[in-house]
Amino acid sequence: MKAAKLFAAVCAAAVAIAAAGAAQAQQSDTSYRYVMVSHIGSNDPNMKWLTLSMDEFKRTHPNVTVEYVSSNNYSVQELVRLLEQTIASHPDGIAVPIVSTDALEGPIRSAVDAGIPVVAFNIPDGRPAGERIPYMAYVGGDEYLTGFKTGEYAIAKAKEGVVPMPKKVVCALIAAEHRGLRERCRGIEDAFKTVGATAEYLFTGADPETFRSNLQAYLSANKDANYILNMGDVTAPWSWAVARDLGLDPDVDDKGMTILTVGISPIALSGLKAGHLLVASEQGFWQQGYVPMELLYWHDVLGYEPQSDIITGPILVDKDNIDKFDALSKAVFGAGSEDGSAWQ
Repeated sequence: MKAAKLFAAVCAAAVAIAAAGAAQAQQSDTSYRYVMVSHIGSNDPNMKWLTLSMDEFKRTHPNVTVEYVSSNNYSVQELVRLLEQTIASHPDGIAVPIVSTDALEGPIRSAVDAGIPVVAFNIPDGRPAGERIPYMAYVGGDEYLTGFKTGEYAIAKAKEGVVPMPKKVVCALIAAEHRGLRERCRGIEDAFKTVGATAEYLFTGADPETFRSNLQAYLSANKDANYILNMGDVTAPWSWAVARDLGLDPDVDDKGMTILTVGISPIALSGLKAGHLLVASEQGFWQQGYVPMELLYWHDVLGYEPQSDIITGPILVDKDNIDKFDALSKAVFGAGSEDGSAWQ
């Protein structure tokens, strides 16, 4: 119930922001250009959330041009290159995830020094306010809580006898240097400590075959691992298939392996319905695309300075509340997008 109320409140706030922004756009003849420099490429279903919400921003702000810049070849170095290229084009504002404070601090400080306002999205600089990179605000989920709340949920279901009590969770890290992914792992590690379970961070890579090979080798050598936390739902079927092929009984029941994931694209929703996934988490990706653009616009038009970060998640999604998120996901990905083929 709390999750549903939070989601409704966030959506209501987004609608209010959109209405206010549209009124401002009608009053301003000045043109602006904002760029979202992202680590999420078109091979990641979450890009749809971001780009569709930015399209909505463009619709309500006809005097603003917004651009989405990313690459399917993810690396910190590639993100830095795209960011530096964007800064050199002198936009009126930038939104960027802080995947690495060391790598991004220099370029972002140079943008701010050049008078370009910056909003962090999806991943913050986790250091104290006086030490962090000087962006205006962060818009996104709390990644530590994503892992922690997922772990708490799994423990609660284990106590009900729905799934086995955790012994060891393997965090399938598709990007070793990604701060947000490591925070998810740290969160579930702390949650599982409360029942004497452990966590291991496994770098799997994002390539399907490499992911499967690395996870299979790990599970074959670590018989005590009975939970897998996927960093995105695109990898959840890969984890499930590896565990199935090893005879680890990965469906939701009181024995064997239990699969957890972050993300609610049709892949996760079909996995939840089929009993392959215990729980998925939603982090408010639509808000992460729209709200940074609005903050930049308010800054330019009104001189607005955000007084705090805006936390958009997590919200846990399971078989009990899936119907609400099913409609939301299909509105983004299309009514025929959930065919369950990823789990075969």
